[in-house]
Amino acid sequence: MAKSNGQKRRREAEADMEQNDAATTATTTEAPESQDGPPSKKSRVEERRSLFVRSLPSTATNESVADFFSQHYPVKHATVVVDPKTKESRGYGFVTFTDADDAVEAKAKLNNELFGGRRLRLEVAEPRHRAGGPGVVKSRIAEEKKKREDDLTEAKKLPKLIIRNLPWSIKSSDQLSKNFSKYGKIKFSDLPNEKGKLKGFGFITFRSKKHAERAMIEMNGKDIDGRTIAVDWAVSKEEWQQKNIDERPGKPETKKTPKAKDEEDQDEDEEMKGMSQEDRDVAQFMKKMEDLDSEDEDEDEDEEGGANFEEVKEEEKPKRTTDNSTTVFIRNLPFTATNESVKEHFEKFGPVRYARIVMDKMTERPAGTGFVCFVKDDDFKACLKSAPRPRLPVKTAKTSVLQDESVDTDGRYTLDGRVLSVAHAVSKEEAGRLAEAGPAARKTEDKDKRRLFLLSEGTIPTNSPLYGLLTPTEIKLREQSAQQRKKQVQGNPSLHISLTRLAIRNMPRNMDSKEFKQLARQAVVGFASDVREGKRQALSKEELARGGAEDREAEHRRKEKGVGVVKQAKIVYEAKDGKKVDEKSGAGKSRGYGFIEYSSHRWALMGLRWLNGHPLKNEAGRTVRLIVEFAIENAQVTSRRRANEHRARQKRSEIAQNGGNPADKRGSKPVTGNKGQAKVEKVEVETEEESSKKKDAKEKLAQRQRIIGRKRMVRKNKKAGR
Repeated sequence: MAKSNGQKRRREAEADMEQNDAATTATTTEAPESQDGPPSKKSRVEERRSLFVRSLPSTATNESVADFFSQHYPVKHATVVVDPKTKESRGYGFVTFTDADDAVEAKAKLNNELFGGRRLRLEVAEPRHRAGGPGVVKSRIAEEKKKREDDLTEAKKLPKLIIRNLPWSIKSSDQLSKNFSKYGKIKFSDLPNEKGKLKGFGFITFRSKKHAERAMIEMNGKDIDGRTIAVDWAVSKEEWQQKNIDERPGKPETKKTPKAKDEEDQDEDEEMKGMSQEDRDVAQFMKKMEDLDSEDEDEDEDEEGGANFEEVKEEEKPKRTTDNSTTVFIRNLPFTATNESVKEHFEKFGPVRYARIVMDKMTERPAGTGFVCFVKDDDFKACLKSAPRPRLPVKTAKTSVLQDESVDTDGRYTLDGRVLSVAHAVSKEEAGRLAEAGPAARKTEDKDKRRLFLLSEGTIPTNSPLYGLLTPTEIKLREQSAQQRKKQVQGNPSLHISLTRLAIRNMPRNMDSKEFKQLARQAVVGFASDVREGKRQALSKEELARGGAEDREAEHRRKEKGVGVVKQAKIVYEAKDGKKVDEKSGAGKSRGYGFIEYSSHRWALMGLRWLNGHPLKNEAGRTVRLIVEFAIENAQVTSRRRANEHRARQKRSEIAQNGGNPADKRGSKPVTGNKGQAKVEKVEVETEEESSKKKDAKEKLAQRQRIIGRKRMVRKNKKAGR
């Protein structure tokens, strides 16, 4: 009985397939060629604008399939073959696009994509060639596609290698070829780059597969200029994408017994939770589709009236956009916000397709910005129209990190106590142009007077190779340091980050200040050497210009004096009672941290990046890695120190102009009738009066201290007598 039922289902499926084949063949019958009028259905099929879709879920409908494919490419109509009894999908159907190229791209892009919990299998629908029937002439588009496929097949025959983790010293394809030419003849080599910046990998194509295999075996894991390269077979982009799809949780659908079919459907439903429609939208978010000027095909649709495809008019459903025309860019997001919380917040304006938080690549933490894409254009416009407008700050007013919540009266733009800034998201090209113009604008106006952006300098990303070398104790120390520094600057507005002073922790206790200063000099030289060898990236123009005129002046003074780039290298020492003592006293021991001050920000940044994570041996012989950050300073103390330094420089310059020691000036006899000398005498008198006042003040202070000491002794004796 079960066998007969299975045969019956197979006969029904074959009958349906035969019926659709007949419908497809009906569209390929010969018709008189015509130069005028809209294209016939025969020409559209010949142009291969239709896809045959398999593995559709039983709940699929014409509308849902058309809606899914129209998110990616303009769709003319879609048809799902249904069971006449159950009115449910039989698992296959057809989708017709307005352009043949869109059909080819849709097949390559959407094959194996999830739809309703199942992975679609797509094929280009071709006219069926029956025995005795007229042959179908291939169109120009089909010939071009065949030529591209042939060229791709020919290219795949050549053995191609991909080389990853290349050093920055290899800057041209010829340099890359020299490292592999000894293994055989090279057809060509390539070093991909983006806007002139190398990506760190390259390709080598050999003429012989044996030579390529030998090169891969011997070069894989080899060091080139201090970096270990990885060599492997290169695959096409399509194969690489297919491999990624196969490696995702849940494999593509395979033939299974009817008993396992229900379990497979449940597994695919779980896959859908992990890979939603939003992820596919975000993947193409910044890709701006060109406007397709579709011609009026009403006559064409009338001609297709008797076909087996059911028409879906474009006017019945609004077009869903796939570019950034309904996307807003959000600033000032709280760092605790998630994709889900942002999406839920903006659903007050209307249905949201997706919401994404931007992550900082270096720190792997939220950057405080994000994107929200609305489904409907009206909701997008309403969100922009009622958004709070940024207020220009008054020049005399002091800046504040607090938000003025009065600008958002109804609270629709306030998330976790922060008023959001909403703007229309720009295209990728426009964003790149603005990013290039940003540093130039920041040169003229530096809003971050406290330089809090330097707090993240010295943070080691978790995906960095250096992070894997840190011990759990060192990782914990770095996390505690970051939290403590953040808490300090938030609690005291007078604190700021120094441009030239570094704070170093986790130092060996047996290191003295002399060795410490030598290490500070070595850091600058080591950084420059690494840049020349291609092991590090040089400082950017923006980083070099941070110090401004103050840095240029300091560098000029340093070169005039002929001194080094390290102004101070200080290690903090403590006595047995825990109090800080001077290193020269010889009575203390190191606390394991210190400070380095460079003459300008340029040298400080070079020193930080070289010293941070630098390994040293401690007194026990174990390796420790330095924790280096820009030091936190008090703005008031710093201003007083700079004022004292400025006065000292002026005094030294005056002494130099007067020809030496100021004592000579005081000892010289006054010349009668000389007005300038009279002024000198007046200054001498004032100087003597000031010295006498200082002397009196010291005597009074000493007297007070003696009285206080006597009173303490009296109280102490009284207590002892009791």
